[in-house]
Amino acid sequence: MSRVIAVANQKGGVGKTTTTINLGVGLARLGQRVLLVDSDPQGHLTLGLGFPKNLRVTLKNMMENIIMGIEFDPREAVLHHKEGVDIVPSNKLLTGMDMSLITVEDREKVLREYLNLLANDYDYIIIDCMPSLGMLTINAMSAADSVLIPVQPQYYAADGLTELLKVVNATKKRYNPQIEIEGILFTMDASRYNNSKRNKNAVKSAYGAKVNIFEDAIPRTEAIAEIASEGISIFQYDKRSKGAESYEKLAQEVLSHAKAQ
Repeated sequence: MSRVIAVANQKGGVGKTTTTINLGVGLARLGQRVLLVDSDPQGHLTLGLGFPKNLRVTLKNMMENIIMGIEFDPREAVLHHKEGVDIVPSNKLLTGMDMSLITVEDREKVLREYLNLLANDYDYIIIDCMPSLGMLTINAMSAADSVLIPVQPQYYAADGLTELLKVVNATKKRYNPQIEIEGILFTMDASRYNNSKRNKNAVKSAYGAKVNIFEDAIPRTEAIAEIASEGISIFQYDKRSKGAESYEKLAQEVLSHAKAQ
């Protein structure tokens, strides 16, 4: 069975998609079988790996098949990327799924039911969540073994985590007793500036005693900013960069965490 990680933060622009792509490829480079799931109607994960917006079969179709009880091939939506990861893509048609799920019985478990059909094919399934705490994000958390939280070390970062952690705890109590926090990951880190250091310390002071905080932050670099339009990971773009080194360490830490359990 695979380990499912939801990459989540209701705040946009914190590096969720970039982290999903590079953690996934990093794990694949360590010999793991990896599936990435685009659970955001913006489809940035899909676009970020070089796939077009107008795909005929996406996550929306797979979830609809589950809802309607239709027999289907769960791999019909799976695409393969040249860097050794698979992806279930999305586009703007997923937008209506939050509303569609409201009337569905066991609506929190639709994504879990779909991913269970693929679980034996992968060591890791990583879900790129949308920047909200709506039903799609609840579905991702209900399907996940853990939640990885990218955080940009800015003012109010510590306060912004409170609501997200409440949702994780509520999901644990109501839908998914096994879920845990994989860790808080600092992204776009300008560590040479005192403001960044101060904001990281605020997060560590508020949550460090209860929640894992990854040892290495992801730096703000030109190379990481540029890969979004290239359809590749930081490893393919510039494997000697500080960004590649940081994501490699993240992948190793995530793998070590899983082996220690």
